[in-house]
Amino acid sequence: MRRSSGWRGSAMTETATNEVPLGIQLTPLNPEYQRDPFSLLDRVREAGRVIWDEQFGRWLVARFEDVHAILNDRDLLVDPRKANDKSFNAMFRQRLLGEDREPSMLCQDPPAHTRLRGLVSKAFTPRAIERMRPRIEEIANELCDRVEGQERFDLMTAFCQPYPTIVIAEMLGVDPKDQADFKRWTDDSVAAGFDPFASEEVRQRAMRAGEELQAYLRRVIAERRAEPRDDLITAMLRAEENGDFLNDEEVLSMIGLLLAAGNVTTTDLLGNGMKNLLQHPDQAQLLRERPELIENAVEEMLRYEGPVTFSGRIVPDDRVIAGCPMQKGDSITVALGGANYDPRLHKDPHKFDVTREDIDHVAFGGGRRYCLGAPLARLEAQIGVRVLLERFPTMRLAQQELKWKRVPGFRGLEELWVEV
Repeated sequence: MRRSSGWRGSAMTETATNEVPLGIQLTPLNPEYQRDPFSLLDRVREAGRVIWDEQFGRWLVARFEDVHAILNDRDLLVDPRKANDKSFNAMFRQRLLGEDREPSMLCQDPPAHTRLRGLVSKAFTPRAIERMRPRIEEIANELCDRVEGQERFDLMTAFCQPYPTIVIAEMLGVDPKDQADFKRWTDDSVAAGFDPFASEEVRQRAMRAGEELQAYLRRVIAERRAEPRDDLITAMLRAEENGDFLNDEEVLSMIGLLLAAGNVTTTDLLGNGMKNLLQHPDQAQLLRERPELIENAVEEMLRYEGPVTFSGRIVPDDRVIAGCPMQKGDSITVALGGANYDPRLHKDPHKFDVTREDIDHVAFGGGRRYCLGAPLARLEAQIGVRVLLERFPTMRLAQQELKWKRVPGFRGLEELWVEV
């Protein structure tokens, strides 16, 4: 069964003098990488502890012990404004932040990050998430009802995409009559933000949707200040620590982070997980026969093909990391997918096994930046997978070629056609 990410291996003494093996392109534009990033990351991981990626001007780390240590290093930074101009992070600075905009909590360093996370944690509690369990199950069944009787449908459009959006909308207290607009605004605004190759038309639509969504949420925040309710927005407005509260713009930023990072990753966790179950029908049947394995199965889904493949850190000063001398402002990219396939930790890492024991993974990151929404994502995945397997016992893949999103650092399907 799953255990916390506290593994420690034997100390490694290799030096980091290697570069990315010739011919490997770790980009979604590479068809080989899109088909199977994990085999390419195997080659990177075995080439050395720390690998220099000349193409993107970054250090790559893919061994579990080193990835775990870097994720838990409290000195390392994430604010892309602190990266060297030639580093990988600088490429995304304008896109993520613009010149004047403050970064979201995801891209902030202490003390700002510590303050925001402390306040938000008081609202986004495990108890609040657990209270949603019955309603999450209802939502999963309602989505299945919509495709009942259809012989063939796209599981991403029918279930994996709307499911987490509806859940978070209800947690936020979005009025049912507004949920269709809320989903459209969310889908359109997130589409361009997570696709650096989006067309100008998609970008313009995303900009308009983002403006409409922000205007709507500002109205809701104002309403909750005047008339509090039992929802997540009210909880964030009420969250207090030593007399400190979140202001309206900070609440708005946190909602945006939940919608972008939370919805997309949960959608891809479900899509990837169901794809792997359908590609391994013996494992799907085992889950139907032994539903008590569902929690373990979700951890294996996270390890085997989690929604986030890379995470970044920035070196705060000249220092040695994982045996490699680095300079202030250098960018480190940790390959979460490579670490989760490290044979030093997992036997037969390329085998999808819902009964795997002692599953350890870094799919949710680690340290002070461990994913705040992990309990909700786990609960949604456990309920969603179980309901789908129960409602559609003969579900099978209806396509041979899979189409993956072209989003750096993420792993998710454009569509997943199934027959039932």
